[in-house]
Amino acid sequence: MPGFYVRLSRDRGGEMTRKAVFPVNIYLVSRVHDEDRFNKIMRHESHCGDRRFRYHEIESLRILADSLISAGVSVRDLDGYCFGFTIPRIGKEFDLLKITRAGLINIELKSQDVGEEKIRDQLRKNRHYLSHLGRRSVLYCVVTDTLSCFRLSLTGELVRSDLDEIARSVKKYSAEFEKDFSGLFRASDYLVSPVLTPDKFIQGQYFLTQAQEQVKRQVLESVDRAVKGAFFHITGQPGTGKTLLLYDLARTLSGYGRTVIIHTGSLYDGQRRITEGIDNLEIITDDALAEEKAGREGDAKRSLSISRGQRDSLFDGVSFILADEAHWMDPDRFGRLCRIVRDNEQVCIFSSDPEQVLTALQRKNDIAGRIRELPGVEEFVLSERLRMNREMFDFIQYLRKPDRRPAERMSFDCVTVLGAYSTQEAQDMLEYYRMKGYVFLNYTAQDRATGPYAEYEEDFDPRHIFGQEFDRAVALMDDSFCYDAEGELSGVPIPDPDNLYPNLFYHAVTRVREQLVLIIVRAPGLLDRILSIFEGKSDETSADDVQ
Repeated sequence: MPGFYVRLSRDRGGEMTRKAVFPVNIYLVSRVHDEDRFNKIMRHESHCGDRRFRYHEIESLRILADSLISAGVSVRDLDGYCFGFTIPRIGKEFDLLKITRAGLINIELKSQDVGEEKIRDQLRKNRHYLSHLGRRSVLYCVVTDTLSCFRLSLTGELVRSDLDEIARSVKKYSAEFEKDFSGLFRASDYLVSPVLTPDKFIQGQYFLTQAQEQVKRQVLESVDRAVKGAFFHITGQPGTGKTLLLYDLARTLSGYGRTVIIHTGSLYDGQRRITEGIDNLEIITDDALAEEKAGREGDAKRSLSISRGQRDSLFDGVSFILADEAHWMDPDRFGRLCRIVRDNEQVCIFSSDPEQVLTALQRKNDIAGRIRELPGVEEFVLSERLRMNREMFDFIQYLRKPDRRPAERMSFDCVTVLGAYSTQEAQDMLEYYRMKGYVFLNYTAQDRATGPYAEYEEDFDPRHIFGQEFDRAVALMDDSFCYDAEGELSGVPIPDPDNLYPNLFYHAVTRVREQLVLIIVRAPGLLDRILSIFEGKSDETSADDVQ
């Protein structure tokens, strides 16, 4: 059942607060059977915004409430339940959830039988998401057309239950309850990154979204049908969970043969930890694909530590090769990888986002396009956003083209925009936010000798942003950015014409999960254009209108 979200707001001190979502008495609200009237009552009583419940959901709630009353539960015992609560940004929903200091009770409703396996899997996921609260939990499911009842045991197995048992639990948790869930759930507690939280990944303490599960199933089915070597391509925009899915696939495939993940960029400690913690799985850099006659001097120098024989042996006996962020690969390395896969009849899975190329050279190389031209390649698209909250995603879309902004004034509480009229002022602001736990994403520091941001000491440069996620971050914009004739954010091709500044910017900010600070340096026109996003079109006035 779809749920409603907690709405975010900013208090006077500038910190994030959450508007309350109020639990209700499920007996009282379920007395109204008409869909429109029920939704009006719920909007008023629970502050669930535009959330709309459908008739079969309302009917399931009524049947449960009536059945519990018949089993000896009082109307008062049915106080304090959130109906259709959804964890903000994560999208994880609970049909009925009540939280007390002693513990919590979760009851999932099914209007008809869906099979015990699906019920068990859903309750296991629910327990995982609720475990962060550190409270004893009891989880049930009721199929309301037959009143079949199930409970998730402490060992994670689904066991038969009945209404009398559920009634006893409802009475047990009838005491004082949490009146506002908003402060109990933080999205960052649930967004598992293999790179940042390798131990959770190794231990399998994470779940894929429904969209990720579907693509995973399709990929594994296709891999299973592949008699010889084959190519597969997972693509999607930033925040759709491509990296987690690719690593999860590698984790699964490592149970069936030696598996290698190729990472474009420097390895992190978390990736080394995964290599050590999972048998038959190794994470290496794309340096292993460097040709001995290699192209650029920088590539040759980076490859000296790996001899030709060592590079070849890395792929001996490998069954599965997975390449993350493949759109950043050098064409020579991409070509060598394809030859290795064909010669050894291996399975290769690429992950890419064609829109996330960072330089003009990468755009010209068009590795994603080359992947699509491989004979027999199968492509799978992830479309559901996981990492980025909807409010920040909307802001970035309006930032691309401010003229698309909505008519009404928008708060965008997850974004702070400031102006600095000198490098020193920007440095002072950076230091202030660093002290508050923010990191600085300097997305143009690939060459420290040149570029408009070379004088700033970055916390993370572009190569070290790969695969990372940040709760709070600061980014700079200056007159390297401009809006073109079509009103779309563009970049000035000076002093480094190879860097695609908007793409470098998007690559950085789409990895921010909670709070983003933009400091606009020595670019008042750009600052005005960005601030217009907050005002909305309805607030536009001409100078003649101001008295």
